[in-house]
Amino acid sequence: MNRSRLAVTGVAVLATLMFVSACVNKPPATTPTQVKPAMQVLTEAAEKTKGQSFKYALVYGEILTGSGSRDEKGNATRDVTVKTGANGLSIAAKIMTIVGDRVFVKLDLGAMGALVPGLANVGNRWLVVNGNKLNPNSLSASLVPNPDSSTVDSFVKGVVTAENVSVTEVKGTVDLAKGGAPVALPASEMAKLTAAQKVVAFTATVDSQGRIVKTVVSMPAVAGYPASPLTTTYSDFGSTITITMPPETESVDAPDTIYLLLP
Repeated sequence: MNRSRLAVTGVAVLATLMFVSACVNKPPATTPTQVKPAMQVLTEAAEKTKGQSFKYALVYGEILTGSGSRDEKGNATRDVTVKTGANGLSIAAKIMTIVGDRVFVKLDLGAMGALVPGLANVGNRWLVVNGNKLNPNSLSASLVPNPDSSTVDSFVKGVVTAENVSVTEVKGTVDLAKGGAPVALPASEMAKLTAAQKVVAFTATVDSQGRIVKTVVSMPAVAGYPASPLTTTYSDFGSTITITMPPETESVDAPDTIYLLLP
């Protein structure tokens, strides 16, 4: 065999060895991350936080701002400022609900508070409100938090359609009649909406642990208010939150005029 043949043979052997080496050392093919269906993302998010304590804040257009917390037993607090559609009155309220039938309220009506019979001497004490006297179709009744109020689970129950926008965001539609809004609408106002008007758009943001930390619901024009986004943020899941009933010395039965103010 002459030198030229040896050279060609050597090159061929070297190329073969390089090919074999590349195949042996080739990194394993990576399997693309499977994106969960959006509805599964939301359902699992609800399960992750069900029965946990949490804090939240909400903004409903220019109508309502508020914040609150809920312990693992369902006791809840809510600080809210709302502009009533009927008379333009701005009401600031601290509301505490103890599981059962105990509702405690502190109202700030500004200078008007001193003019309301029964409120002038209340001072900083809690008003014990009889929930049975509140009109169930009223806005004020819908502001009172209950054991399920503002929970991620109650929001997800109302979801009709959902799709992934990214690994941290889901969008879709939610039926307000089934859930979806942390501030419930009065039943009388909900009845004025058509079935189509009750189904509105939403976006939900999920954190690295798969928990919903923000929702934005496109609320329709209702109860005399213009169509506005309702934004809710959630935080401190599972944290220690202590909500206890105010002592008797710090509370007083709400006067009848309160139920007239909160129609």
